[in-house]
Amino acid sequence: MKMTIGLLHRTDLSNSTVRSHIYFNIIATLLYVSGESLFVFYILFIRRVVILKDTVSRSTMPTITIKRRLFEDYFGDIKDEELDELLFRFGLELDEVTTEVFSDGSGKNVEEVVLKIEIPANRYDLLCWEGLIRALLIFYKSCEHPKYMIASSKMKSTIQLRVTKEVLFVLHFFQPRPMLHYLIQVETIRPYVVAAVLRNVTFNRDAYDSFIALQEKLHQNICRKRQLVAIGTHDLDKVKGPFVYSAKSPHELCFKPLNETEKFTAMQIMKHYEKDPHIREYLRIIENKPMFPYVCDSEGAIMSMPPIINSDQSKITLQTKNIFIECTAVDLHRAEIVLDTIVCMFSVYCDQPYQVDPVEVISPGGIRQTYPILSCRTGSVSASKVNRTIGVKLPSVTIAQLLNRMGISAEVGSEDRVLYKIPPTRHDILHECDIIEDVAIAYGYNNIKKELPPATATGDQLYLNKITEAMRKEIACAGFTEILTFSLCSRGDVSMKLQQPEELNRAVEIANPKTLEFQASLFMFMHLVARTLLLPGILKTLAHNKDKALPLKLFEIQDVVERDEYSDCDDPVNRRHFCAVYYGKTSGFETIHGLLDHFMRLLEVSSNPALGYCIKEDLLPFYFPGRCASIMLRGEKKIGHMGILHPSVCEAFDLNLVCSCLELCFEHVIETESDEAALF
Repeated sequence: MKMTIGLLHRTDLSNSTVRSHIYFNIIATLLYVSGESLFVFYILFIRRVVILKDTVSRSTMPTITIKRRLFEDYFGDIKDEELDELLFRFGLELDEVTTEVFSDGSGKNVEEVVLKIEIPANRYDLLCWEGLIRALLIFYKSCEHPKYMIASSKMKSTIQLRVTKEVLFVLHFFQPRPMLHYLIQVETIRPYVVAAVLRNVTFNRDAYDSFIALQEKLHQNICRKRQLVAIGTHDLDKVKGPFVYSAKSPHELCFKPLNETEKFTAMQIMKHYEKDPHIREYLRIIENKPMFPYVCDSEGAIMSMPPIINSDQSKITLQTKNIFIECTAVDLHRAEIVLDTIVCMFSVYCDQPYQVDPVEVISPGGIRQTYPILSCRTGSVSASKVNRTIGVKLPSVTIAQLLNRMGISAEVGSEDRVLYKIPPTRHDILHECDIIEDVAIAYGYNNIKKELPPATATGDQLYLNKITEAMRKEIACAGFTEILTFSLCSRGDVSMKLQQPEELNRAVEIANPKTLEFQASLFMFMHLVARTLLLPGILKTLAHNKDKALPLKLFEIQDVVERDEYSDCDDPVNRRHFCAVYYGKTSGFETIHGLLDHFMRLLEVSSNPALGYCIKEDLLPFYFPGRCASIMLRGEKKIGHMGILHPSVCEAFDLNLVCSCLELCFEHVIETESDEAALF
């Protein structure tokens, strides 16, 4: 029986939050030494900045919902099984067919049959029904590829979006002298913005709902819940360009948020939406910034406060004809992908389909860039490489046809090369292997002939692992429960808690730890180490399970990491250790001693001290004096230790009863001179 034990003492805090706590305490201590007034300021103002409630983003496969009637408008009446097969051949999966209630726009609710389809996380062009149906029509009916264009004009674009460099001076006074003076620039908040315009758009209810839904899907996917990119869409006829992207103090920023009836300052907006289930998770992105970003028109009317909410003044409705789209971001590349995706999907509703009006973005340094870019990437792939990778024999013409079915314009080039052009909707294609994958999807994985590999090889489990698995089963049969503990621990766990500071000399320190959850103390043990003993992990497990029925008999057979004392180099090595503990109202030393004898008998190790093993009285700091012994092999090699834990060690690990344990190097027991090389 195996039991996996987690050693997190605070399950509500993530790694970043724990780091924030540690950094706060270090800086606070240093500031306290510098002066009491500065320390008080830090406590009151800065601490709330670094200690945030952490949210963990779990990446899941996005699912889109399409009304069945929209699907049948293009593919006719189709059964569920046929629909499932149709999507599967394109590389998608039909999650379920169900019914949902929708508003028809007049206040009435209508129940409709919907299809829920799982979409690959990197196929942003399939996150709305327009993009999905367009891709399926190209795949199955060889429809013409859309040609996305940027509206050209002999004159300079009349729509501009200017990024200003607002600077906020903050001077905090402390008696008897000023202590802080710093500058904050808009570039440090959300430095990038891209924009585009869709003109003469005609939306119906389905298209309008899809337009809103796509923004939400992108926010949850590539935008990482608006942390990296935030999308704002506005009715261009309700505002006046050129537009400005800047930042203000939250006390100065004032506008009427979307669907509200009165104006709020930015600070009031943050409080107003604290309990809103949809918006509250985005508040933390900027809540501790000294200035909040905003987009306004030439008359100063606020259009949005990214990444929180848009203004009600520029609200889009079914009657909207011209749409201004802006994406503010901390990642310019992602912002460009998001903008390309939105305009490519919904430019089909313009009076000139697939044509987008550009917007000129002027940076604080005067650099001008026109968006959207809508660039097509070109390249070529070897037909022989495609065939070799997939395991088929296709001529170049067929490969080009298959790529065209996947929405990638392709033609036969010289020799065996296939030339292709990637549209701006396919940002998921990053490498030649993605092109080959699309060929395989279009060809059909079920059509690829199954073949055994031409070469065969034999393998076998390592002797050490075979013995380990057998011993785990035998020790479990002896009444002990196996656990699996973390391979990393704090420096204090292997040294000070076990009353042996010198153990750090054998420990391997982690140069770039990703977590500080195991830290026992703030100032003394700032780095993680790989465990040199299994004992600390088992004792922590006991501490978390001491309320269970007694006695607790646990064991673990796993690797430890230590510096090799027998090697000339300083490289660390893995050693397989065996550790067992008995925790109860009595010491249980006789149980641990009996387990050692049983362990050795199973390995056929003689009890003759000269030929096998023996125990020898010893004095180790983490054992009770007079209740400690070393485990010797052939009378000369120390391979482990056993005994009753010292009360100070039990107290350090929050154990209030007596505990006996043993730990030995499993490898030293089973290795011989003849098979030593094979084991390592």
